[in-house]
Amino acid sequence: MKPDRAGREPVHAGASVDVVTDAAARGFSDASLAAYVAAARAAFTGPSVGDDVFRPYVLARARQGRLPDPSYAGDLLLACSCTLRIPAAVAAFHERYDGLITRVLSRRRATGDVLADAAQIVYERLLVGAPGVAPKIGEYAGSGPLRAWVSTVAATTLLMLRRAAARRREESPAAEESLEAVTAAEPELRYLQARYKVELEGALLRAIERLTDRQKLLLRLHLGESLSIDALGAMYSVNRATAARWLAAARAAILAATREELTKSLQLAPGEWESIVALVRSRISVSVLRHLGPGAPPSAAPSER
Repeated sequence: MKPDRAGREPVHAGASVDVVTDAAARGFSDASLAAYVAAARAAFTGPSVGDDVFRPYVLARARQGRLPDPSYAGDLLLACSCTLRIPAAVAAFHERYDGLITRVLSRRRATGDVLADAAQIVYERLLVGAPGVAPKIGEYAGSGPLRAWVSTVAATTLLMLRRAAARRREESPAAEESLEAVTAAEPELRYLQARYKVELEGALLRAIERLTDRQKLLLRLHLGESLSIDALGAMYSVNRATAARWLAAARAAILAATREELTKSLQLAPGEWESIVALVRSRISVSVLRHLGPGAPPSAAPSER
């Protein structure tokens, strides 16, 4: 079945009957639910979910025998559509609220990298979520304006970021001790460092540029801003194990890409990589801080994607 002219998926008869029955069982008339849906469609006219999806979504947010406030029905329809990641709805959210989020963060004296990092975390929390975790915008219940709710999320995210940055992260940066310790203990690595310094730094930079925006931001916050794994998990609404797994995956991605780059540029034989892998590992934190940390070139900063 094709979407209707408004871009909505069609209402399936069976689903409609189920929703009407559920509405009656919960003390709501079909007329009141239909009126709410009509108010939502009038307030938000962009492509959105079908009635067979939106009706149960509304019912799930009814409180104390009342449907959500119809004054904010359009906001709830937009939130529902963003929760299900409808591209046009996500674009409408950005059009409406990007400026608001920037103003909220700016008024709290967030500038430069802090503002960019906080804004990206807000977008990821609200619209992306984590694997197995629904986007946070699904928590909006339509009891007040979406603008106020989004403002609160932005302000809370910035507060979390600042509190976490004020604490020392659990694992100290490897940038200060690993390179010196490794090369001092291994004369061969001192030789490799001196001989391949330019090639190694170039390979690491290209490897970092191949990371996803989330991986760049996680490494920047963890290594550059001293955020703990627990703090990162709280920001993304995931547990500690998931945040740790993300960081490990980012480091592994850098290592794999660097190996690929060096194998091509230095024409390494398969066994030769093993002789310099310790040197590469020791340089990862240094390179991340240099290319993603404070004062890094704009092209190295994570984008809002």
